[in-house]
Amino acid sequence: MIWSLAGSVLAAKKSGKPITGSLPIPIPRDQGIHPQNTKIVEAELKFSFEILQTGEALKVEDIFCEVQVCVRGLLQIQNIIVSLEDHWRIDTQRKYEDPKNKPPREAHPLFHYQRGGHAQETFCAAEGFVPGPALGGNAQRLRGLMQYSGPRIAVSPVCPSLALDTVLSQHNGPLWRNLRNIPEYNLVIERQRDVIWKLYEPAIRDENRRRALLYTAHE
Repeated sequence: MIWSLAGSVLAAKKSGKPITGSLPIPIPRDQGIHPQNTKIVEAELKFSFEILQTGEALKVEDIFCEVQVCVRGLLQIQNIIVSLEDHWRIDTQRKYEDPKNKPPREAHPLFHYQRGGHAQETFCAAEGFVPGPALGGNAQRLRGLMQYSGPRIAVSPVCPSLALDTVLSQHNGPLWRNLRNIPEYNLVIERQRDVIWKLYEPAIRDENRRRALLYTAHE
């Protein structure tokens, strides 16, 4: 799979067309899961990757990457089954070309990691989400985990193959280490990472470009 993803990246570079897809991924190990007694049932990675064609030498700012990871679980409380989802993403903060769209108020590094995302907003908006209007009873005070959109942490962009490797490293360490011991797998990952870093490093060294990469793409 990792080799076909790397091939897709090369095709995207030549054509300038975005590549998108979704992959089932290993579920993370059952440790530190909240709420307690949640059973994780599946995990999914969705990606969109594009190399913009500018007619000039390729720069890291020409890369668009979006990675959305969703982990799903079930929690049984007496005769009630609660569907749960956890979301995180790596996103590219594209410029707001439409004058009707205002730039974000908080800092948005050009490439950033954050919890949540649009997939989480969709899940929370569905009927029956709790804590929310669907929750009733006589208890005067309840407790639950809260999550907001920040912090948006600057990262280097990732292609689909690097995104998959990143998820594997977090969800299933033994599997990931075994894969990295396969020379062909490791070669693909190191090549892709070298390409990204050769583009990212000079941008970090430039004061003006560094500001967009580390703090906010819109000022």
